[in-house]
Amino acid sequence: MTRSRQPYDVIVIGSGVCGALTAWTLATRGRRVLILEAGMSTSDRSTLIGNYAASATQSIGATYSDPENDQFAPTEDTAPSYYVYATPLHYKSTYQRRVGGSTWHFLGNMPRFLPPDFQLRRRYGVGVDWPLAYDDLEQFYCDAEHAIGVSGDHALWNTATLGHRSRPFPMSKIWESYSDRVFRRRLPDDLVVGGAQVRLMTTPQARNSRPYDGRPACAGNSSCVPICPIQAKYDGTVHVKKAVLAGAELRDRCVVSRIVADPASGAVTRVYFHTWDKEEHSVTSRIVVLAAHAIESARILLYSNLANRSDQVGRNLMDHLQGTVVAIAPEPVYPFRGPPTTSGIDAFRDGMFRSEHGAFRLSLGNDGWGRAETVDQGLARLITDERQIGTALRRRAAEHFQSLLRFSYSTEMLPRPENRVELDDSGNIDAFGIPRPRFSFAIDDYSRNAFTAAQDACVKIFESVGATQAAYKPPPPEPGVASSDLYLSAGHISGTCRMGRNAKTSVVDRDCRAHDHENLFVVGSSVFPTEGTANPTLTAAAVTLRSTRAMNSTIEGSG
Repeated sequence: MTRSRQPYDVIVIGSGVCGALTAWTLATRGRRVLILEAGMSTSDRSTLIGNYAASATQSIGATYSDPENDQFAPTEDTAPSYYVYATPLHYKSTYQRRVGGSTWHFLGNMPRFLPPDFQLRRRYGVGVDWPLAYDDLEQFYCDAEHAIGVSGDHALWNTATLGHRSRPFPMSKIWESYSDRVFRRRLPDDLVVGGAQVRLMTTPQARNSRPYDGRPACAGNSSCVPICPIQAKYDGTVHVKKAVLAGAELRDRCVVSRIVADPASGAVTRVYFHTWDKEEHSVTSRIVVLAAHAIESARILLYSNLANRSDQVGRNLMDHLQGTVVAIAPEPVYPFRGPPTTSGIDAFRDGMFRSEHGAFRLSLGNDGWGRAETVDQGLARLITDERQIGTALRRRAAEHFQSLLRFSYSTEMLPRPENRVELDDSGNIDAFGIPRPRFSFAIDDYSRNAFTAAQDACVKIFESVGATQAAYKPPPPEPGVASSDLYLSAGHISGTCRMGRNAKTSVVDRDCRAHDHENLFVVGSSVFPTEGTANPTLTAAAVTLRSTRAMNSTIEGSG
């Protein structure tokens, strides 16, 4: 075993967007920063693009799969046997363990949380309240939008309902797809569904509408998931590079196993990690920031037996449970050009109904029927079900594929302690002998009722624009899972290290500092008490930027 003789001011574990922003912010303040990343650096984007182009499935896993990375930094993306399941219903969202993290393959939608999202218990009697309010984060939302580079319509989103904005977006909105424009033209101005005024809105996005921060404008390559070939879409490597330029040290292929704390003071004193040659090392610093995403952060804390006086580490695991409603447009909409989605309907994100069922947000797809029926599946159906061949098949395929419409609904979950990540105790270990994550996951009526409401809303909206064959497309059946519990994953992993004021019921405080350890911080969507309906990345980034003030003060106070 080797030990570093030179302590750092801060060790950041994980180089996704929140770890990268932390490292960059503190490095620019003159702090000595070490970033430990379990996965590898990817300096050659063209290799990943080649993997994507050459893959028969063109899946996320095919794009990022690498024999070494899959062995030493596995996830379900690239090593599908990594998760261990304790329940018939599986937790389906995945993530990347590589420099830049999951922002490599995220969609890039960047709406803010709504003000009521922070007060679910106070307003609707369900879930829990955040120890922060919208106003506490507003300036940091602006900072995050400018750091990441978010394109959006300031006038459209600067409302009391959606949350006031003190600064415009750094870029104007991403242009709407042709299908969006057709849909908007046909949508009745006075349409009310479920008591809500329906309005199609462009979605703020972490992709450039003009050259920004040394990166080009979006060229409409339409492969945002799993990869932007030109880096017009933001990913965490942007701020990893900025952090390194500011003096931070990056060590990739370093899998953190445990963090050690002083038994008397509770202060964390040392971080142990394995390099891919299976050598164990350790290093010290004034503070430690755990930014390894909701699953790996919980796994490290559980293996370290830290920050869990409340017994909340690993609990309250959430995701935005998704479903798809499809339809045939009354005129050609020519999908598959530009980002997979550029607009959505935000009318169902808040209301008194949240006391009975989850809120939901609708995204209007620009990718045909998406995962509900891929192009190859659709073509096979035209051949087998409609018996089309030859010229007739070409004509029918052209007619069909140019008219596909899709809504995906993302529904909020309530935090439930039974939904959790644990260390597996039945011998399932990783390459370094550390127990793999085991999942317990179930859906309750709050989510099931939201599914029904979302499906009904989608059908009514499609019918209002003259679309036909509007129908919910259920996911494939799963052994032991009721049809009402089938869902698609959003990749919006949150919970497991809840933020709160009470050390007995939460893991970290409002500054993301562990209640049990004054110099240990946890950042990312793992600290979310509830998840609202917004994609989590922007809020996670804003919370992280806010917490760097407390990190910097702690470093100063440590002498």
